[in-house]
Amino acid sequence: MQNAPIAFVTTRWSRVRRAGEPERGEAHDALASLCQDYWRPLYHFARRQGRSPEEAQDSTQEFLCELLERDFFARADQERGRFRSYLVSAFRKFMSSEQRDRSALKRGGGQVIVSLEAEAEMGRLPELSDDVTPEWHYDRSWAQTLLERVFVRLREEYERAGRGELHGRLLPHLSGSGQRQASYAQLAAALGRSESAIASALHRMRQRYGELLRAEIAETVLTPEEAEDELRHLLRVLAR
Repeated sequence: MQNAPIAFVTTRWSRVRRAGEPERGEAHDALASLCQDYWRPLYHFARRQGRSPEEAQDSTQEFLCELLERDFFARADQERGRFRSYLVSAFRKFMSSEQRDRSALKRGGGQVIVSLEAEAEMGRLPELSDDVTPEWHYDRSWAQTLLERVFVRLREEYERAGRGELHGRLLPHLSGSGQRQASYAQLAAALGRSESAIASALHRMRQRYGELLRAEIAETVLTPEEAEDELRHLLRVLAR
């Protein structure tokens, strides 16, 4: 994957960390977007902590609503860490001190971060060995959620450019594992292109995928160095 220049100053996490007047509204919107992205990892973390599906849903929903209502990250400038680590640390503390009623009204006054009906059980938890910690499962869910978002962005870009068919044909080959399914010659014949054109198109797709992946990671860190560390961590989590 090629390194692409990324502007870190205006990332969502940067805006959250700088929460306060006159940027309060912008920071709130950035935090709401990040909370949406991290609903599933937090839910899986709660489940691995022994919570039932209903309890995990309630804990995750209440925690995120509380963050939004209380401007939790307005003090984040004095904290250090990536959004992924910062959030799970705060959630762990929240669950350990959870001693309140969970009526629908109290869970955000009707504010819904994610539809519980649509996200019930969040695709269920995979079978994992006993040595897998809740923190590791949180990171695994974070990595999968991030990759899903990258794939969606990649597909949308190709569709907007009128190259949806090309995207669909090349996608199985993105990681290289798809070459067993069809040769470049077969792809070239199906798409009416030369084999060299197919190879070039696949190279460009892989390059763009890498750029989008780094851009997504950059949204939750403050420096290029942290982005590279997060990328390495993501690859380690997925490789396990």
